[in-house]
Amino acid sequence: MTETVNCDLRINGGSLLNTNTSELNLGDVAIKSDQIIAIEDVPDNYVASRTIDATGLIVTPGIIDLHTHVAGGLRRSSPYVEDMMQDADTAGVHSGVTTVVDAGSCGIANIGGLVNHVIPSVKTRVLALLNVGSLGVNRIPEVTSALDIEHDAAVATIQSRKDVIIGVKARMVSPGIAELGIDLPKAAKAIANDAGVRLMVHMGDTTGDSDQALAAAPKILAEILEPGDIVTHSFTGARGGLLSSLPPQAQPLPLSGGDSEGFKRERGRTLLREALDARRRGVKFDIGVGGRNFSFDAAKRVLDGGLIPDTISSDVTLTSRYAGTAFSQIDSIGKVMSLGISLEDALVMATRNPAAVLNSTFPPRAQSLPLLGGDSEGGQGDGGMERMLGCMAPGTHADLTILRVHEGEWEFIDGDGNINIGNLALEPVSCIRAGQVMPIDYGPREGGWLPDPSGGG
Repeated sequence: MTETVNCDLRINGGSLLNTNTSELNLGDVAIKSDQIIAIEDVPDNYVASRTIDATGLIVTPGIIDLHTHVAGGLRRSSPYVEDMMQDADTAGVHSGVTTVVDAGSCGIANIGGLVNHVIPSVKTRVLALLNVGSLGVNRIPEVTSALDIEHDAAVATIQSRKDVIIGVKARMVSPGIAELGIDLPKAAKAIANDAGVRLMVHMGDTTGDSDQALAAAPKILAEILEPGDIVTHSFTGARGGLLSSLPPQAQPLPLSGGDSEGFKRERGRTLLREALDARRRGVKFDIGVGGRNFSFDAAKRVLDGGLIPDTISSDVTLTSRYAGTAFSQIDSIGKVMSLGISLEDALVMATRNPAAVLNSTFPPRAQSLPLLGGDSEGGQGDGGMERMLGCMAPGTHADLTILRVHEGEWEFIDGDGNINIGNLALEPVSCIRAGQVMPIDYGPREGGWLPDPSGGG
């Protein structure tokens, strides 16, 4: 008689994402406590106290969002003061996302609130990047001069909680970039180097359209960023992003929705060669949709130039969740699919790839686990978070996302108000974090999770 194997949760009949091959195959997942204990052809003797029927649904490793702002409540001093920060579980598990990185909401003066109060109170796994500005984006602009950057205190802050604070964030926006020029990213990189962590750089001057940002961009890519550092907002159309800018006499393209933000869309803009060189050196490229940091026109130019970003992230805030452009990480994946990236590849860009970016955060695991998305021969020698997150295997974290795919013609919007039609849209159905099923909320739009259908149909 076959012995019964008791488990807490069993997911049956879903299309399981293999993040190594970017393939979907039918199978089951068995979970006990906070770990996966069996996957694919799970025997009938694995008996669970709770079962989820995933027929017709996609089951992925827990979706990861590398760029969020989830220090909810730290900026609000009363019910009458606006808080731009999103609640971590609203952006996280209640949206089908199991791990988020808060990308520079806080600096040395206030990150204790995030680390000691916000993170312990939520279900979502939250990691953080320390803003190079002492107050972070709790005060905008966070950098106006060199006086806003405190090198020694920043290094000490990171080293005090490297289990949570995994890097430095710097925005190449005015007035900071206009005042400091290339010294701004140099100062941020010096902090990251001395603390032994990565640097994430926001490319594109969305607040000032400055010449200094434009001049700094190729130097940042060629001279400052090192393997493991991250460029976010890879699809921005703002000056100082990944696209070249033509001389002033070049004819600008009209900007949909007006030119109030000062962005310049110029004919013939192409991907900087320094971006491709940086990719070859091991610099990572993240999308970071945000409110005004994502342009379909810029995205097509970057893709045409031969650069597909490594990761999809939302850059979601309280404002951009409900007013757009970000809405959610799920919607951000949809935007990327509307550009011609396949469903499977887009999901890898939100699971295994960000896990690989975060790989040095956690210590390596045993190298002999048969993975859906890893190396069955144990050859994935870098180990770490890529093996614990971003894949599904016996012994890995029971962080999973279950999605429904909707076919049709869907309207995805960018930061300029332009529409791109996609054939697929995603809806989160369930989220499992550390083996526990988390409720999914209604969604950021009036109609829930899905974007508007094309033509209003």
